[in-house]
Amino acid sequence: MPGIKAVLMDLDGTLFLGESIIPGAPESLMRIRELGLSITFLTNNSFYSRRMILDKLVDAGIESRLEDIVNSGFAASEYLKERRGSCRVFTVGDVGLVEEIVLGGHILVARGDEADAVVAGGTKDISYWRLVEGHRAIMNGALFLATNKDHVYMTEKGPMPGAGAIVSFLETSTRRKAILVGKPERYIADLALRKLSLSPREVVVVGDNEEVDMALAEAIGSQGILVLTGISKNPSSNKWLVAKTPLEIPKRLSTLI
Repeated sequence: MPGIKAVLMDLDGTLFLGESIIPGAPESLMRIRELGLSITFLTNNSFYSRRMILDKLVDAGIESRLEDIVNSGFAASEYLKERRGSCRVFTVGDVGLVEEIVLGGHILVARGDEADAVVAGGTKDISYWRLVEGHRAIMNGALFLATNKDHVYMTEKGPMPGAGAIVSFLETSTRRKAILVGKPERYIADLALRKLSLSPREVVVVGDNEEVDMALAEAIGSQGILVLTGISKNPSSNKWLVAKTPLEIPKRLSTLI
């Protein structure tokens, strides 16, 4: 597959388990760059803002820049800006999502009846009454966005309930389907590709989840590399290459360039 110029690299389960770097990840990224490929970190994680992700990468010894990071909170903020301009947003999510919504020029509201849009994402501090306000906003006609619908995310202690659990609560209570902006929907990938000025055939998607990362690769028509350090341990398809650890990623990439 000639003409590969960049890698769309997942984070959780691929390079990190919770707050811990997976052994070999920094060395793998260095070798990928030595192959002449740029790296964009493409993650469904909306717990953190891009700034917070950058701090995490730098603390782990991984060279990066803010413009190298596209996460689902940023994608949600951009989606709203493109389609509604600056709007009043009620968030059901964590501080990283709030930061991205504010940076996008939107106005945070504390009550559902004030919202033009509801953005739901992962959070470790959820209350029933916040879900109630989100429910009311959606029932009143607010646009309903999901940063992602991952059923779990990977940590040092194993899989933990993901944003999909929160989104499912609101979808069930309102009988409204959320607009998904994160992986495996292509909006977040198209956002990254526009920033890179590249086509899907010029990038490789790397991640640990067949249902999310590899499904995205298939959706946009890119090659994929599944890393077996996170969610998917037993590949169900031979459509993509497989790396048992991060250190194997450069070897798999070298067969594509």
